[in-house]
Amino acid sequence: MLPAKVDYAGVSFTLAPATTGKPNAVTTDGQTIHLPADKFNRLYLLAAAANGDQQADFKVGDKSVNLNVQDWTGFVGQWDDRIFKTTEETIPPRSGAPPQSNWPQVRLNEYGELIGIRPGYIKRADIGWFASHRHDAAASNEPYAYSYLFAYAIDVPSNASTFTLPRNHNIRILAVTVANQNTQAWPAQPLYDVLDPAEKRTK
Repeated sequence: MLPAKVDYAGVSFTLAPATTGKPNAVTTDGQTIHLPADKFNRLYLLAAAANGDQQADFKVGDKSVNLNVQDWTGFVGQWDDRIFKTTEETIPPRSGAPPQSNWPQVRLNEYGELIGIRPGYIKRADIGWFASHRHDAAASNEPYAYSYLFAYAIDVPSNASTFTLPRNHNIRILAVTVANQNTQAWPAQPLYDVLDPAEKRTK
């Protein structure tokens, strides 16, 4: 389902080929990536998390940046939502119906009693890619199972030469690129392809 390239705010992310059996994402495990020598001042990630949003520290040179990498699925915003308690209600006999030995009868009303309000929310990470459904392990469609990849920007110190990922196996990185202001300076490529072989981790 993933495209070959994702364009975001003037920056292009090139994704690894979506080929069966070939890795196209990196699980963060403290890997270090050597940055190019070209002039640039920002680093961009295309990423998402599994098992809920994940807080983690990324490091550019000696500078640590804490990011909230959002879950790849679910909702990125919701209105306030009413919370109800299910109640039992007696069903009255129908008018003119013959007497029944099993009265009274009851039914469940799942909206019987309002007990609170679940507050609305908006998640703030920029969405780099979106799909209204996804595929399961058998390649069948799962409709209305929303899927996202998020774009994160990190300012790069002038003397930085390395980019170090956190140790969190719930975070997946699909691409990384650098840019000078809003002009792309380093051809975007899949993160998996720029790692040393010993540091590669698959999804």
